[in-house]
Amino acid sequence: MTLASIYSSLCCHSGNVEPSTQDELGEKGSEDTGSSHSYVASPQLLNPTKPTDGFPAVQHNFLLAYPQYASQVLDTIRQTEFKRLEKLVYLDYTGASLYPESLVKQSNEFLSSNVLGNPHSSSPPSRLASHHTDVARTAILKFLGADPNIYSVVWTANASSAMRIVGEGYPWHPGARLFLAHDSHNSMNGLRAFAHNNGAAVDYYPMSASGGWEEKWSLLQKVSSLRSSPTDTYPGIFGLTGQSNVTGFKPPLYLLQHASSQGFHTFLDAAALAPTTRISLSGPELKNSVDALTISVYKIIGYPTGLGALVIKKEFLNQLKKTWFAGGTVDVVQAPGAVYTLLDGHERFEDGTINFLSMLTIPRGLSMMETLIPALSQRLSCLTHWTSRALSEIRHPNSGPPLVHVRSPSPLLSLSAVSQSQGGLIAFEVSDAAGTFINCDAIEYGAGKAGICLRAGCMCNPGGTSDIAGLAIMGEVVSGDRKEDLESKFGVRSRGLVRASFGLASNFSDAWTFVEYMRALASPGRLSRLQDEWAEYTVSGH
Repeated sequence: MTLASIYSSLCCHSGNVEPSTQDELGEKGSEDTGSSHSYVASPQLLNPTKPTDGFPAVQHNFLLAYPQYASQVLDTIRQTEFKRLEKLVYLDYTGASLYPESLVKQSNEFLSSNVLGNPHSSSPPSRLASHHTDVARTAILKFLGADPNIYSVVWTANASSAMRIVGEGYPWHPGARLFLAHDSHNSMNGLRAFAHNNGAAVDYYPMSASGGWEEKWSLLQKVSSLRSSPTDTYPGIFGLTGQSNVTGFKPPLYLLQHASSQGFHTFLDAAALAPTTRISLSGPELKNSVDALTISVYKIIGYPTGLGALVIKKEFLNQLKKTWFAGGTVDVVQAPGAVYTLLDGHERFEDGTINFLSMLTIPRGLSMMETLIPALSQRLSCLTHWTSRALSEIRHPNSGPPLVHVRSPSPLLSLSAVSQSQGGLIAFEVSDAAGTFINCDAIEYGAGKAGICLRAGCMCNPGGTSDIAGLAIMGEVVSGDRKEDLESKFGVRSRGLVRASFGLASNFSDAWTFVEYMRALASPGRLSRLQDEWAEYTVSGH
């Protein structure tokens, strides 16, 4: 595999278009993989610590211990496509992946030399837009190993919007059940509102102290026992988070197969899983067992934002109710009056005009990621394993208590275990020499001043965050509570954790710089000064 082979998918025109067809639809964008962009640090940021004389030795030892990390292609992509990271350590890939510069540049060049129109029309610009939309749908199905005869793609604004389509359209009823994990994103948690409103029950399955489940078989037995009636056409939905955005845990996907065998409809949240893990809906592990799956495009290829996809069985899609209509979803509307006829298939659920100008990047970006994911997955496992262990070893001076408390993954896990069951992220807390925990927002703030981008809070996953932190507070939360209320009742730890997550452009220098920054926080007085700065910053209204 060479960089040229990857660039060929980035630089060629989207889709398999015959020359004669392309001449009719529009001109091909010019090929240019150069970069004219650079990151300009905010005045409030300080340049992150650069590798010192000791770094080569540390990196040498790392490469000896982790030979799976090596990838010349990933190294070259970092150097050529992400020059803007020269003054920044970006560790929030779970929040948003970063786009390769050439991907955006080539898309902009194509848009500058072609005219695309609203795909709800049939003019030449509209046909060009429709063509690229169809090619992008095909690319999504190919990337996920989905049979186009079985699955359809519904364009949405994001993965959350895709979840709403399923939750709102499912024929809930008393006797139906919704299964969710404690360790679920709030967009998946939101499905319970539709279930409750229609009299259905909601069951949460608990997690272990570091994410995941210790008793998988008891969960399987519970799913088997709770189906109300073997003849019920709509017994409910088994919702599975493919990779937690806070614990990084990747559950065994055979759970979907089991739930499907019990007659439940299955829903896979793949927003955090798809960017670094190969998924095949036609493979032996998932074949015929996933009714619906959601992704966000920007979490995979970095660009565009505001575009997600619901990949759903056509049969299941036809069973979902549409409670209203909008432009692009209807064939006939009586106005004034009450009559309307919805369109069939994916068009029924694509409200208004889709983000057709961004479709060009999808085939190119997904083709690149499909090639890179095997090596990328190994690299991120190595970085996660090394970093979690390095952080757990940082202590306050004079053999004092730990500075960093790694909540997930466990630093005791082997590299093999991390590779199999964990994504490329680390969730942790920080405490001072007296054992008092520090506000997670202060740690994010301090790292940001040093040019290191982390994420703090519950990461829209309150169940997973509280569970791995060992905080039994969810039963005490009442309607109307805000973050400030939780902090006053349960202390600063209720604000959440700090998360560092790796992705496409991550390398060992990023991990080392981050660890060295955290190690410096153990210096006498350093945490106190950081908290004072953070307090002053918040009082000033930021």
